[in-house]
Amino acid sequence: MPQTATTDIPESDAHTPHPPLAILVRRWWFLWPLALRLLTWLFLAQAYEASVFQDASRQMVAGQGVYARFAGWVTATGDGYFAAPPTYAYMLWVSGRLAAVFGDHWWLHQLLIKTWLLAADLAVMAYLLYRHPRAARSYWTLWFVPIVAIGQLQPDLWVGLLVLAALALARQGRWMWTGALLGVGASLKPVPLIIVPFLIIFLFRAGNRRAGAPLSIGLLAALAAGWLPYVLLFPDAREFIEVIRFHAARPVAGLTIPSGILLIVNAALTLTELHGIRALSVSGAYEAVVRAGAAYPVVTAGVFGALLAGAAAGRRWSLPQTFAFPLLAFLAANKVVHEHYILQVLPLLLVRGQDLRGLVTAFSVYLLAAGSPLRFFPAELGLPSTIDVVLPPPAGLIVSLTLAVVTGIAAVAFGMQVLSLMASFSWRAPPRSGSD
Repeated sequence: MPQTATTDIPESDAHTPHPPLAILVRRWWFLWPLALRLLTWLFLAQAYEASVFQDASRQMVAGQGVYARFAGWVTATGDGYFAAPPTYAYMLWVSGRLAAVFGDHWWLHQLLIKTWLLAADLAVMAYLLYRHPRAARSYWTLWFVPIVAIGQLQPDLWVGLLVLAALALARQGRWMWTGALLGVGASLKPVPLIIVPFLIIFLFRAGNRRAGAPLSIGLLAALAAGWLPYVLLFPDAREFIEVIRFHAARPVAGLTIPSGILLIVNAALTLTELHGIRALSVSGAYEAVVRAGAAYPVVTAGVFGALLAGAAAGRRWSLPQTFAFPLLAFLAANKVVHEHYILQVLPLLLVRGQDLRGLVTAFSVYLLAAGSPLRFFPAELGLPSTIDVVLPPPAGLIVSLTLAVVTGIAAVAFGMQVLSLMASFSWRAPPRSGSD
């Protein structure tokens, strides 16, 4: 488990040699996570995500793209289809073509999609092992990383790797490549874009305004490279506007404080209604949280506005703070925070030597309680997605309400831990002259 650090971790652990592979394969702490990763890669795939990405893969192979189906999918299922920029769709395209060669069997198709995510996981470990050996073991032994990074079929860990590599390049003053890596990350998931205004403020306050031009050129070039092939090859690029509308209209969900409160209050409301009690106070609390969730984009904008003002007028941030603060603020203030979002900042937090015990505990409880681990088995196996549906009505209802409350408490605890991490970042000593 990561330990508390009182000083910033250097750019690399220069005095901590990375162990050779021959030694690693004889260490139990390396072998059991490796086995877990292989089992996840072979057998686990979150049922809903697998259906979306397999279908998106087939759509890409058919030349129809991934955005034209968005509105119809939302109408039919009430949830998003491929709700991200197109770079991951290119990876799905490759997986789909390879799967078609062998008959497009569902298991092989899922395996080929998950191979991209296993590669991201191994790349993060290799990067940390080479540059930050002390963080490598902490990363490798977090049990939930392969489950979320590979089993949910989402490319967030690629984003986390690109952000970490961009920070290393920024420390070397290689601003065009820093912008390029952030742009590649934003072509997978848009979140790295929120780092850019903070990075520009950092450069201005450091008296390095000229670096803003190469940073912007690298960023724009990478974004153009990510989008241009899709615009040229697929007819539905303009339908991406439906993705933006979907994200703007989504209710609060996931690992957020309002979502956690909503789950707890909803469980209490269900319990009172089952006993024939009209609990107006509970019902009023539920409606208040729902209304607050609808206004959550205002909260998000306010949080980022305040952070930008603080970055421009307060004590100058270090480069690690400039990268980490926006990502933590996204986890704290965005209205939807799914489990895989944590992977976008986790490698950076581990390199920073943050004490993540509270965050890891809250996240682990949420992951186990939110729908149960059964949801990580492919739908083709015909297993129930939650344990409560196979129990008799009284027991099933009790289990369902209990899990809802536990999930809600874990979501609130996770949000509080993110706020605590932001506070610990802000209290770090100011950078020494000549350092970041």
